[in-house]
Amino acid sequence: MSEHVVIDKIERRFVQGARELHVLRGASLTLAAGEVVALVGPSGSGKSSFLHLVGLLEKPDGGSISLHGQLVETDNDRARTAQRLQHIGFVYQFHNLLPEFTAQENIALPARLTGQAHGAAMQAAMDALARLGLADRATHLPSQLSGGEQQRVAIARALANQPSLVLADEPTGSLDGASGDRVAELLLQEAKTQGTAVLLATHDMDLAARADRIVRLREGIIHND
Repeated sequence: MSEHVVIDKIERRFVQGARELHVLRGASLTLAAGEVVALVGPSGSGKSSFLHLVGLLEKPDGGSISLHGQLVETDNDRARTAQRLQHIGFVYQFHNLLPEFTAQENIALPARLTGQAHGAAMQAAMDALARLGLADRATHLPSQLSGGEQQRVAIARALANQPSLVLADEPTGSLDGASGDRVAELLLQEAKTQGTAVLLATHDMDLAARADRIVRLREGIIHND
């Protein structure tokens, strides 16, 4: 499989008074197309910082990130934003859907932001809803959907632009067992179908076991199981 994502020696430091705290000390990880990698580690180990940097939400203090063979200019805010929109999808624990938009409109939004025509984006969103068993919920607002349904919409939105990478932060953490299993299965299935790499941060070892491999963040470094 091709290497979709290469994270090389990423560093993150914070200054607390006279003290410098090293959260990430050269963390490296490579993900192939269609590969699902579970990132585990105790609270405070730096998983959120790692996801924020890999997701290009923040600038790393060192190291490099390549998406789909293209080195990201991590020092350039505009370049990070453009690369994030084109190549990265996000699935959060609490959905983060826009409350005033319908399910279909939420899914179509990333494509619209990249310049896709309204009709094409809405049709693609409708196709995604059908695949996820939510065609009859297309015109519903998030408040009219169950937690599991909202998370399925969030998955479709994350995959709308066929990104190189989806970052999923505790995607089943707010759901009950049955809903969580359904959401996890759909996320993994859709990612495999599209050939999208998935980096899944979780404390749930049952969920982590469904990934292709598990890596651990410990003392600022990624360790393979």
